[in-house]
Amino acid sequence: MLALLDALQVQRASLVGHSMGGRFAWRFAAAHPERVDKLVLVSPDGFSSPGFEYGKTPQLPAVAGIMPYVLPRAMVRMNLVAGYTDPAVVTDALLARYYDLLRAPGVRAALLERTRQTVLEEPMAILRQVRAPTLLLWGEQDGMIPFANSTQYLQSLPDVRLVALPGVGHLPQEEAPQRSIGAVRQFLLSPPVAGIL
Repeated sequence: MLALLDALQVQRASLVGHSMGGRFAWRFAAAHPERVDKLVLVSPDGFSSPGFEYGKTPQLPAVAGIMPYVLPRAMVRMNLVAGYTDPAVVTDALLARYYDLLRAPGVRAALLERTRQTVLEEPMAILRQVRAPTLLLWGEQDGMIPFANSTQYLQSLPDVRLVALPGVGHLPQEEAPQRSIGAVRQFLLSPPVAGIL
């Protein structure tokens, strides 16, 4: 990310990251505070949650080993449904989009390898180094990364505000796009004020 900003000659930027991308964004903001204006974290990972413990590689089910070779649509649908509060959101068109993206060359192997490399460390000390005003956007019915983890972010980040989305799961940008983008736009365009929106 630093090389990309340098190549584009961007001295400071606002970062938006969702889930694993949220962890990448806050780690970058902690390591390079002089390069980050504002930070938007959408259901970010980083704290322990079901299946992810500090200092341990997550255990993948045995069936995951066949994923690079065989990808049943039913398995993709099952994993997608877990990200939404309303299963009806997972339409045939949405399923087809995710299915096609997962079938691109190298994607499934890369996802498995990335998961095998994920070893969480207790993040509070790192998060305290973030200087950018931060918006935390989280669906209250997130079935992948518990909404309860938002409390730990609120305790760790120096300048943070939370927008909780009732009735929304792990993918608020898809399940509640108008509410999500409205909160993000308001945050990015307004002067920083600590607290809860």
